[in-house]
Amino acid sequence: MKFSITIDGQPHTLELIRENGLRCRLDGCSFEAEVAEVEPGVYSFLIGEGGGGKSFKVRVAPQADNSSGGGNTGDYTIEMSGARYRVSVEDPRRRPRQGGAKPAPEGKQNITARMPGKVVRILVSEGQEVQRGQGLIVVEAMKMQNEIQCPASGRIRKVLVREGQAVNTGDSMVVV
Repeated sequence: MKFSITIDGQPHTLELIRENGLRCRLDGCSFEAEVAEVEPGVYSFLIGEGGGGKSFKVRVAPQADNSSGGGNTGDYTIEMSGARYRVSVEDPRRRPRQGGAKPAPEGKQNITARMPGKVVRILVSEGQEVQRGQGLIVVEAMKMQNEIQCPASGRIRKVLVREGQAVNTGDSMVVV
C-alpha cells in the first residue's frame, strides 16, 4: 500500500509491502523493517537486512490539532534519536470520493474480509440494529488493527466469524 507523507514540510512516498516480513520503499529506496509497539505510542524499529540492521526507538504522538472528522490525513509528532519531526500521512483508502458522497447500498449486505488477517474483536451481535459507518468487527492484518464498518444502516442478520479466527480475503464475516 502506498502512502503520501510529509516530513517537516518535505513530501515523500512510502510503500509498505508484506512479503516474507515487511519490505518498505521510501522514495524508491527499498529496505526491510520490523516494527513492534513496546508501549502505547512507543515503537521499536529494526531497519535493515538480517541481523545487521539498526534499531530505533520512536515515540509517535498525534498532533493536538488533528481533526477527528474522518479526513484523509493524520498529523503526528515523531521523536527519534533526540530529534523531533512533524509528519503528515495521507491514507489513500480514506481519500474523498469523486462526485460527492456515495449513496448507501440497499438490501442484504455481505461484509467480507478485505485482506487476510485475524478477527480480534466482534463489536456487534445478531439481531442488533446498526447505523451506517458503525464498527462491526476489528481484524488484525500486517500488525495493524482495522475496524470494518457497516456500509448501510440495518440489522445484523448473522455473525459468521468468532474472535481469534483467521480470515482470508473475501471470506464472509457478517450479514447485515
